[in-house]
Order: sequence, then structure tokens, then C-alpha cells
Amino acid sequence: MFKTRYMFNRISQWYDLLNHLLSFGQDIVWRKRAVSFMLEEGGDHFLDVATGTGDVAFEILKQKPDAKVFGLDPAPKMVEVAQRKAFKKGKKLFLVLGEGERLPFKDETFDGITIAFGIRNVEDRKATLFEFYRVLKETGVAVILEFSKPSGIFRLIYDLYFHKILPIVGWIISRDKEAYSYLPESVERFPKPSEFAKELTEAGFKRVIYEKYTLGICHCYKAFKS
Repeated sequence: MFKTRYMFNRISQWYDLLNHLLSFGQDIVWRKRAVSFMLEEGGDHFLDVATGTGDVAFEILKQKPDAKVFGLDPAPKMVEVAQRKAFKKGKKLFLVLGEGERLPFKDETFDGITIAFGIRNVEDRKATLFEFYRVLKETGVAVILEFSKPSGIFRLIYDLYFHKILPIVGWIISRDKEAYSYLPESVERFPKPSEFAKELTEAGFKRVIYEKYTLGICHCYKAFKS
């Protein structure tokens, strides 16, 4: 986590621009769908882990303005960007420095937890999923948005873009070669959707459903505590 923390600190000023640019704006669509997926279950207390610059947290507040939303991230400079955005937007977002493996919240605090493109960055995924389970209310859900590898002919186009073009564009804009080489490498190491769903059930979640977005470039998982 320390390595990725410093990496995200370095690219914090370019993070939003590159997310939108490199995904051709699809990241905005994916986050909206993921938040809607979570809010189907109701509730008003939510936690966004690895919140970064706060885009998912702000989307929760957009779709449910009366919600109480916490955003947690280990990178101080990312949190600073989120704080500035909250001030500019006039939104009340509770921001906390912390890590997914050790959530600073009491048992059964939240109706829903989100993490977007962050679960593959945690140092101990098993501990993080157990923590999600612990701080969720009995009727709560965890919604996890993460990159995946598409299949078929589209996989060839995806591999060319993701492994060759994306790192170069990311480096040109951010001047950080490591960050945008790390992205495709970390996606390659992440388990297949069915395997990750199994990890969620092993953490205690009773039921897991998932859906693919944009031909399988990413998947959204919903894990039910009860």
C-alpha cells in the first residue's frame, strides 16, 4: 500500500483528467451505474473506500442528496483534491485518511460500501473484504467496480490499447511512467470475475452478483451481507 500511496500522491493533479481521457469518458458512466446498483438496496449511510478524488462519493450524493457519505483513502494528496472539489461543489463529504485493511469505523456502521478501481491496489485483499463485511449493517451491501479482461476479438484491441497506448499517453501527460505501467500490470494479476466472487463469499457475504460493463472492460460486483 505504501508504494501505491506515493504513486497516487504523485499523479493526484492529473488523476481526474487521465481517468476521463484514457477511458473515453466511460469511467463516468461506470461509476453512475455502480452507485445506482448500490442504491437499489436503500439506506442513507455510505462509505467509499479508496475514494481518491471523490468521484464515486460525489455521485452517491448526486443520486441521494440526503445521504451521509464518508470517503476514505490512504493518499493525502488525493484527499486534498477531494476536499477542494467538495468545497467547490458545496457538498458535505466526510473525508478520512485510512486503508481498507483497517477501517476506522465501528461494526455495522454502513448501509453500503463502494470501492471503484481500488480493490486490486490493496496490500491484503482478504483482510479488506473482511473489513467491508464487518462495518456493513446486517442488510448492507458492498459494491465493487474493477477492471477485467474482455474476451473474443475485442480482447486483441483491448490488449493493444491497454498495454501499449495507455501507458504512453499516461506518461506524456503525468510524466509518471510507473503509474500508467502499473495499471495494466495490476489488472493482469486480478482474478477472473467468478474467482473474485468466490473471494467475497469466503469473506462472509451470503450472495454475490455481478455484471459486465463495456464488453467486459470492467465488472461491477454486489455482495450482500445477509
